[in-house]
Amino acid sequence: MISIVIPVLNEERIIHRNISVFTELATVCDLIFVDGGSVDKGGELPLVRGRILGCEKGRARQMNAGAREARNDILLFLHADNTVSSEVVENIEKEIRQNGAVGGCLTQQIDKKGVIFRIIESQGNNRARRTKIFYGDQGIFVRKDVFERLGGFPEVPIFEDVLFTRKLRHEGKTVVLPDKIMVSARRWEKRGVVRTTFMFNTLLIMFKMGYPLEKTKKLYEDLR
Repeated sequence: MISIVIPVLNEERIIHRNISVFTELATVCDLIFVDGGSVDKGGELPLVRGRILGCEKGRARQMNAGAREARNDILLFLHADNTVSSEVVENIEKEIRQNGAVGGCLTQQIDKKGVIFRIIESQGNNRARRTKIFYGDQGIFVRKDVFERLGGFPEVPIFEDVLFTRKLRHEGKTVVLPDKIMVSARRWEKRGVVRTTFMFNTLLIMFKMGYPLEKTKKLYEDLR
C-alpha cells in the first residue's frame, strides 16, 4: 500500500470540496494530513477520513513530518487542492514494485476548460518528462527508503520540490506516469492567467539566479 501525505494550512473550503475523494483514498491508502496551524477548520475536517498530525508550518517541514509517520514503503505527496483516484494509486504502486521506478510524478490536468489551461498543462508535463524535475502539484511519489536516504525535502521556504527531485533523478529510474492528477485552477483565477504565469516564471528565474529563498517566498505568498 501507499501512504499519502497532504500538508494543509487554512484549507477548510478545498478540503470540504474534495471530501468524497479523500473518503475513497482512505479505503486504499494510509492517508495523512499534516496541519501547519490552521485557524479555520481545515485541520479538523480530515479526522474522519484519515490521520491528522500537527506541525510547525512550512510545506517541506509538514511533508517530512508526515513521511516520518507513514506506515507504508511508498510515499505520495499531494497538495490539498490535488485529487487522484484510487486507480492512480494502484498504478503508482505497480510502477515502483513491478517496473523498478524509485519515484516520479503524475500527468497534471487543470480542472478548468479553456485552451490556455491545456497549454499550461502541456508545458508543465513536457518539462517534467524532459528534465525529470517535478513540482509539488504534479503529485510527487517516491520509495520511502529512497526519500529517507536523501534526507527528505530540504526545509527551505520555497522550491523544496525542485531541490528534492534534482537529487531523486540520480537515484534510479524516475517517470511521469500518464495517470491524471487534477489541479485546481484557483491560483490562475485569482490573479489572472497572464499575471500568474509571468509571476511564476519570475520566481523560477530568481531561483536559478540564486536569489535568497526567503525573499522569493514573500513574492510567492503575494501571488497566492
